[in-house]
Order: sequence, then C-alpha cells, then structure tokens
Amino acid sequence: MSGPLPVVEAPMEECWRRIGVAGDRSCPELETFIHCRNCPVLAEAARTFFDREAPEGYLEAWSRILEQPEETIDPESTSVLVFRLNREWLALPATALVEVTPLRPLHRVPHRTGGVLEGLVNIRGQLQLCVSLHGLLGLEGRPAAMPAVAANAPPTAARLLVIERGGERGTERWVFGVDEVAGVHRAVRSALRAVPSTVSQAGTRHCQALFDWQGRAVGLLDDARVFDGLREAIGG
Repeated sequence: MSGPLPVVEAPMEECWRRIGVAGDRSCPELETFIHCRNCPVLAEAARTFFDREAPEGYLEAWSRILEQPEETIDPESTSVLVFRLNREWLALPATALVEVTPLRPLHRVPHRTGGVLEGLVNIRGQLQLCVSLHGLLGLEGRPAAMPAVAANAPPTAARLLVIERGGERGTERWVFGVDEVAGVHRAVRSALRAVPSTVSQAGTRHCQALFDWQGRAVGLLDDARVFDGLREAIGG
C-alpha cells in the first residue's frame, strides 16, 4: 500500500478487540486494511501507549533492579525438580524432565495394569506408558491421577511428570503421578550428603544423596537407576 494512510476514527475504545480481527470482524475498514495492524487507529493507540508517562516509582524501581550485581550461578550446583510422593520429598535432575502436566484420564491395559504399570495416558496426542513411582520406591498411596480423573473433580496439587532418557535403545520416556510439585531448585553439590543405611522408605537403591530444602530433607533420586528400575519392572 503506497502513500499516506487515510484518516480513520476509532468507532469505540479498543475497537480491534471488539469488531476487528480479535472480535467479530464486523469493522468495515477491514475491507481496506485487511488486518487491524495496518489500520491507523491501532497505530495511534500503540503510539499513545508507548509515549505515556511512566507510573509513579516505575523508573526508581527499575534503577534499583539494574543496580543490583549480577547473580552468579554456583558451578558446583545442579538443577533438580523437587516433588512429593505421599509424605516423602524427592528430587530428580532437571535434565531428565520433559514436562509437568495436569492430571489426565488413565487408560488401563488389560492383564498388564497393576504393580508399577498403571496404564496409558495421552500426552500431546501420543499415548505414553504411565507408571507408579510410589510402587517402584515401595511407598504407600497413589496420587489423585490414579485412576481416571473425573471431569468435575476439585482442584488438586497432584501432577504428572514426563521424564526421558536417550541411549543405545533409543529414547525412553515414562509418565508418573506425584502428589505435589515444588518446582526446579538449585542443589549445591557440597551440601549433598550420603543416604543413611537406615533409610528405607524412599529406598537407598534409587536414592543417591540427601539435601536440605526449606527445612525438609529431600532425597535426590538417581535418574539412571529410576529408568533402569522402571524398565525392569515393566519387563522391557
């Protein structure tokens, strides 16, 4: 489109959201401009937005933020995902994590479901094996993801974790339910301590170390042992 844009008056506030491409598309100017981003009304609104005065205290707040020294990451620390199984707080290296997703309906596998294998769940259009980390570690209980989630079920802190490992056998992916996810945190290697031989609930077979987080002792799982244990339990 050549030449200056014709003058167009806004028929209403934020017309692009109501009668433009983000609304019901009834604006007659769409025949000329095709899209609201080509319309001078939206251009003027954008200019006004960026030319407005900063809110009170905005510049001072950003000045304080920019004056702070850059936070350095301890090279002797590692990122871990902290979560809860029943009463146990555990962690897995973040490198093994693919995603954290809400609970989904669980589809049982005839003559296979039970023990560690829970069934199948749909993750982004693909059916994935859903397992019980509770069962693998010998912990009591199951997260609310087991069995299928009712459509009108109340909100829950339980989530599904998707973990993955690549190797000679190809990509290995598992989905399991946890009772709560606390997020990704940094664990300092020097603060890791050995798992006492008396610890039995989380199983020393799959737990490589302990560290303190918010007043709790968290068991850092060995992701290789977890993958191997799941494959062995399922019979893969």
